Amino acid sequence: MKEKLKGLLAGIAVRIIALVTLGQISPILSACVIIEQDGKVLLIDRSDKLGYTIPGGIVRYKETLEECVRRETSEETGYEIQITGLVGVYSSVERDPRFRAVSIAYKGCIRGGVEHSSVEGQPCWKVPESVLGQMAFDCEHMLNDYLCGQQCLS
Repeated sequence: MKEKLKGLLAGIAVRIIALVTLGQISPILSACVIIEQDGKVLLIDRSDKLGYTIPGGIVRYKETLEECVRRETSEETGYEIQITGLVGVYSSVERDPRFRAVSIAYKGCIRGGVEHSSVEGQPCWKVPESVLGQMAFDCEHMLNDYLCGQQCLS
């Protein structure tokens, strides 16, 4: 519930800023990583009950996209990751119902760490087909793009 409230408040704040600036505000930038292992992908079963998401989050002011992906994945799952490639850029105006956001999706591999949950939710490994129709935001679109020929390099 706390995460859902935070998302709602962030959305309201961004909408107020957009209104005050007459729409002259850049979208929020986010980044995520798709990690596949033994035919399953690493996902977050969100605590706000919105569905499954790919590990990632909003880029902080003084960090690179890649630093964001590594930080968010570690915070949300406990895993240390290596980025191995790019899946795509997602900029649909409606991709996130909370606020206007653009997301960069990477692919990667686990390099260490110990799995743990976070306030975002519980990490889990799922066969991709088992979560289709149950994913939040446009994560299903990202996952489908990944599955259409993009694989984690060893």
